[in-house]
Amino acid sequence: MTRSAVLRGCSVALIALVAIGLAGGAVVNAGRSAADEPSGALAVVVGARSNMPRPSLDGAAASARDLAVAQQSYLSVVVADGAPYTLGRPGPLTADAALEADRDEQREANRRRVDDAVAAARARTPETDLLTALTLAGASIVDRPGLRTLVVVDSGLSTTGPMDFGRPGMFDADPREVADTLADFGQLPDLDGFSVVFQGLGDTAPPQQPLDAARRTQLVELWTTVVERAGAAVVDIEVSPLAGTPEPGLPPVRPVAVDPGFTCTPTRLTLSGGGLGFRPGGAVLRDPSRVADVLRPYAEQMISRGTLVAEVFGRYSEGEPAAVTELTELRAQEVANVLIAHGVPIPQLRVKGFGSDFPEYVPDRDATGHLIPATAALNRTVIIEFTEPVTCI
Repeated sequence: MTRSAVLRGCSVALIALVAIGLAGGAVVNAGRSAADEPSGALAVVVGARSNMPRPSLDGAAASARDLAVAQQSYLSVVVADGAPYTLGRPGPLTADAALEADRDEQREANRRRVDDAVAAARARTPETDLLTALTLAGASIVDRPGLRTLVVVDSGLSTTGPMDFGRPGMFDADPREVADTLADFGQLPDLDGFSVVFQGLGDTAPPQQPLDAARRTQLVELWTTVVERAGAAVVDIEVSPLAGTPEPGLPPVRPVAVDPGFTCTPTRLTLSGGGLGFRPGGAVLRDPSRVADVLRPYAEQMISRGTLVAEVFGRYSEGEPAAVTELTELRAQEVANVLIAHGVPIPQLRVKGFGSDFPEYVPDRDATGHLIPATAALNRTVIIEFTEPVTCI
């Protein structure tokens, strides 16, 4: 069963529990059961800003709203702009009328209250700092009893703060290293025991360039790992896409560059990340078929020109020299194997792992010795150097 199904199942079960209690004769307040007492808390982070579709609650996010309404949970709404802020005044979704029919009306009004708050949210400050918004939202309900749920309706493309995807290498950063670094600097939100629902991750609107499947997957992995490291007990990714265009006149947000994961010059092909990169810490390609597609025209040129040699070099971030040298050689060999599978003769290939000892190495630790994950990702590449010029495709 998927996490979405679990969350929806919990929502249906609790709503049914409330209904059973009411059907048992709880017609007025005096006869209501403990199941009807207010419980839990819901914080909604809304990315109502430029460069992403208008936010709405669908799927697991809508189920979380319905559960909060059924439980009369405490509600808090935070807008994820460049200086995240709490929208309106947080408070309970109370349904305490004497008659059940009146309580039904209150519950429906509370459901509209949540939806209206999401629809009314507007960015006030340029850029977007999603991590700070999560921190603010978590703090607003962390002390509330019962089930605490955080719903995040945002593209995930934060452009300022610790999770700035405008920083080169951020997409390709190792999610665990990102989360650990945030923890080391005390920058994680307090989400201990929370259920977290993300909706809209990777959903964009012009001028933001759309994300390909690999970049979207990396984005989901990064945010999932961060909130799990922050203590979340359950993380659900709602796949229902956000649609439409952002409201006009919102503060600007810098578009995040989405590179294809490789660059080419007549004598060098660099595989840097995305679908052409490796899974963190190993020599397993993220998307072997994508790598095969990109390398095919270069393999064909090598086959047609028997004197053309490809030198495949692996490079990595700082680490234990023997270990990173071995890893980079394994990665280089994995790429060479793709060329061999295309029919390139082995004598036309040379493979070497440089570890972190290469001229273009960028220091990837700060003055205190902490790893800089995005910079480390820039060092983790595979280079193919050709002994004769090739045609870039």
